[in-house]
Amino acid sequence: MAQSQSGRKGQVISFFTVAISLIGMSLFAYSGYHVATGGLDFEWLLLAVVTVLLVSRIDIGLPRISSTVTLSDAFIFISVLLYGTHPSVILAGADAAICSLQYKSRRTILWVNVAVMSVSVFISSTTVRLIFGDFDAKSAGLSHLFVAAGILALLHYILNSGIISIVTAIRSGKGLIKTWKDSFLWTSISYFAGAAAACLIVKLISVISFFAFIIAVPIVAITYFTYKVYLDKVDSSNRHAEQMADLHLRTIEALAIAIDAKDEVTHDHVHRVQIYATGLAQLFGLSDGEIESLKAGALLHDIGKLAVPDYILNKPGPLTPAEFDKMKVHTLVGAEILERVGFPYPVVPVVRHHHERWDGRGYPDGLKGDQIPITARILTVADCFDAVREDRQYRKAMTREQAIQMLKEGSGTMFDPTVIKTFLDHLPEFEAEIRRQRVEPQAVEGTPGRTNGKTSKLDTGPKPFERIRSAHREVITLYDIAQTIGTSLDLRDTFAVFSSRLEDIVSYTTCVLYLQRQDSTEIEAAHVSGRNAERFKGHRMNSGAGIAGWVVANCHPMHNCDPRLDFDAMKTSVTENYSTATVVPLMKDGEVLGALALYSADLKTYDPDHLRLVEAVAKLASDAIANAVHHERTETSALTDLLTGLPNARALRYRFEEEADNARRHRDVFSVVMMDLDGFKAVNDRFGHQAGDLLLKDLSRLLLSQVRSSDFVSRYAGDEFVAILQVGPEEVGELVGRIQKAVDRRDFGSSGSSIFIGVSAGWATFGIDGDTLDELLLSADR
Repeated sequence: MAQSQSGRKGQVISFFTVAISLIGMSLFAYSGYHVATGGLDFEWLLLAVVTVLLVSRIDIGLPRISSTVTLSDAFIFISVLLYGTHPSVILAGADAAICSLQYKSRRTILWVNVAVMSVSVFISSTTVRLIFGDFDAKSAGLSHLFVAAGILALLHYILNSGIISIVTAIRSGKGLIKTWKDSFLWTSISYFAGAAAACLIVKLISVISFFAFIIAVPIVAITYFTYKVYLDKVDSSNRHAEQMADLHLRTIEALAIAIDAKDEVTHDHVHRVQIYATGLAQLFGLSDGEIESLKAGALLHDIGKLAVPDYILNKPGPLTPAEFDKMKVHTLVGAEILERVGFPYPVVPVVRHHHERWDGRGYPDGLKGDQIPITARILTVADCFDAVREDRQYRKAMTREQAIQMLKEGSGTMFDPTVIKTFLDHLPEFEAEIRRQRVEPQAVEGTPGRTNGKTSKLDTGPKPFERIRSAHREVITLYDIAQTIGTSLDLRDTFAVFSSRLEDIVSYTTCVLYLQRQDSTEIEAAHVSGRNAERFKGHRMNSGAGIAGWVVANCHPMHNCDPRLDFDAMKTSVTENYSTATVVPLMKDGEVLGALALYSADLKTYDPDHLRLVEAVAKLASDAIANAVHHERTETSALTDLLTGLPNARALRYRFEEEADNARRHRDVFSVVMMDLDGFKAVNDRFGHQAGDLLLKDLSRLLLSQVRSSDFVSRYAGDEFVAILQVGPEEVGELVGRIQKAVDRRDFGSSGSSIFIGVSAGWATFGIDGDTLDELLLSADR
C-alpha cells in the first residue's frame, strides 16, 4: 500500500519537477542570451557579485518544512527595478544555485531551484513591465516605485511559494491550500520587506550614487534578525503544539495498550485495525482531522468494554439477549469516556457508531446508509475483518478467504458497499504493511478445542477473578491519571490525585516526589503522600547520594533497595520499619526533573508487575510534572516581592483567604497587623534610595525573626508591611509592642552611618473587627 502510493506520488512529483525544470532553464538560457548579446553592465555585475557571494549565504530555515527564506530577494528586486527582466533572471538563478550548494542533495535540487526562481522572477518582472512600461526607477516617484515593487513582490511570492507548495502537497498528501497556509503564509513578510528595502535603496542610488546600495547591508542585517526572531517564535510555538500533541498521543497509546493487554485473545488487534482504517481513510481522501480521529478511534474503539463484565467478553458460547444488550453498551460508554477527554478531532462519532449497519439494524442509534459517518463505516469494516480472523472463546478464527467471503456477503446489508470494494481491492497492500510492522493475527494457545501438550500452571498464582479485577484497576487508574495530568497545572493537586490513584494499583506506605532544585545540585522531597509524610517533606539530599540521589544522577531506576539509604542521605529519622523501596527517574526531553519514590513497610519486595506499572506511570506523568513545575515556579515569582523576598500584596490576599477558611471551620481567630515605617522618607532623602532598599531588606529579616514560623509577614506597599498572626485580641498588642521595641533598638545604618526608624502599627481581629481583608486593614489603619 505505502509503496504503491509513494510510487504514484513519486511519478507525479517527477513529472512536475521535470516540467518546471525545462521551462525554468529555458527562460534562464533565454535571459542569458539577452544579457550576453546586450553587454554586461559593470554596476549590475557588482550588484550580482555582492548578492551571490555575500547575501545568498544568509538564509533562515522555515519551521516544519525543509525549506529556507533567503535575504537576497531585496537585491533581486533592485535588479528588476534598475536593470529589467533578463539580468534579474540570471541573478536569481545564480543566487538559487549558490544556495543549493549548501545542501547534501544539491545535485537533485540545484536545477529545480534555479528553474523555480527563473520562472518566478521572469513572470513577475515581465508582468510589472507590462503594467508600468519601461519606467525609469531612478526618476520615478517613491509612491509609484512602492506600488511597482509591491506588485513585483506579490507575484514573486505567489509563484515561488505556490510552486513549492504544489510539490510539498503532493508529497505529503495534504491539500494545496492547507499546505500553503501552514508552511508559507507567514513568509510573505520577507518578500514585502525586501521590496520596501529595494525601493529605499533605489531612491538612495538616484540621490547619491550607485554605491549607495552598500546601505543595504545594515538594512539586510536588521531584516534578517527581525525575521529570524519572528520565525524562532513561530517555531517555538509549533514545537510546543507538537509536544502537547505528542503527550496526547502517548496518553492514547498508553491507554490503548492497557486495554489491549486486558484480554490476550485480542493481542495487537487495535494496531492492525489502525493500519486498515488509516489506509482506507487515505484512499477515500479524508481530511487530516478525520484521519487523526480514525487513528485514535482504531486504538480506542473498544474502550467501552471496561463497562462490560469479563464473563460476557470471554463467554465460551453464544450470548443471551440480555448479555448482548449489555455488550452493546460498550459503544455508548466508550463515546462518553472519550467525550470527557475533549479530543481536537471527531473521535466520539467513530467509537459510538462503529457497530451501526448499512441497512439500519445496527446499534446504538440504528443509523442507516450515509447517515453513518464515513469514519465509522471504515472502522466497522476494519474491525470486523480483523476480529473474525482471531480465535475467540466461542469460535475458531476464520481463514483469510472465509473472512473475505463474509465481507462480500455483508456488503449492502452490514457494510457500506463502496468501503468493502475499496478495502478488498487494496487488501494486499494493507497486509504488506501489517507484515512490515509485524502485527500479524495469532491464534491463542490454550483456547477450548486446542491443547499444547503441557499442563497449565496458572492455578499456582492468583485466582483468575483477582487477575481480572487487577486488570480493570490498571486500565481505569491509567485513564484517570492520564486525564488528571493532562488538565491540571497545579503540581500539588496533580500529585495528590496522582499518588492517590497510583496507590490503587501499587501499594506503598509513603510516596515521595523528589524534584531537582534550580539553585543547587540537591534534590528535595517537594511533595509527599502516605504515612510519615511530615518526616520526608522538605528534606534534601545531594545528587548521587542515597537511592533517589543516585537515580537522579544516573537517570536509571532502582528497585527493591534498602529505604534507609535515603533516610540517612536526608538525615531524617523514621520510626516505622520500612522494608523496601523502588525509585524511578522523571525525564523530559533527556533532562532529569527528579524522581518518584515508593517506600513500603508492608511489602518485602515489589514484584515485576508493580515495577512495570510504576515505570509506565512515571513516563506518562513526566510531561505533566514538567509543565506543573514550570507553572509553579512562575506563580511563585509572581507572589514574591523582588526587593525583600517577602510575599507581596497578592500573596497576602491568598493567605488571608486560607486563614479565613480555617478560622470559619474551626471557629478560631487570628489578627491582621498593619505596620507603617516612621521616618523612612527622610532616610531616602538623606542617604539615598540604595540605603533605603538595604533598610527594607534588613527590616524584613528582623520582622520574620520576631514572629513564629506559622505566622505570615508581607510587604504590602512601599514602606507598609502587613502581618497575619495566629493570636487573638488579648495577645496581639503584646506581640506588636515587642516588634516595635526591636525596630526602635536596631541601627539600620552601614558604612559608619547610624540610621534609626520607628514603626507605627495597628491591628484588627478576624471575626471581631471584620470578616474581609479590606475591612480588617481599614480597621487596623484607624
